[in-house]
Amino acid sequence: MPYKAGRCRLGQILKARRMKIVDFATQLNMSPNQINDYIHNRKTMSLSVAMTLASALGIRIEELYEWDIVAPGQRKRTTKE
Repeated sequence: MPYKAGRCRLGQILKARRMKIVDFATQLNMSPNQINDYIHNRKTMSLSVAMTLASALGIRIEELYEWDIVAPGQRKRTTKE
């Protein structure tokens, strides 16, 4: 069954831990704007960034997003020419 990343949960996770975005970004040598873009779904994390954030938070990578099931008729297929 295919899945796609839904809403980012990073903001909820940081809030629950009472962590400031600026402090978290500094810890990871990232910009607060980049973290904000993920939180507000303006950008989707690359796999390596998601793994880095999950590791820093001590969580599984899957916990960073809500996951939506993609129905077979909604899948986008790409072809290489």
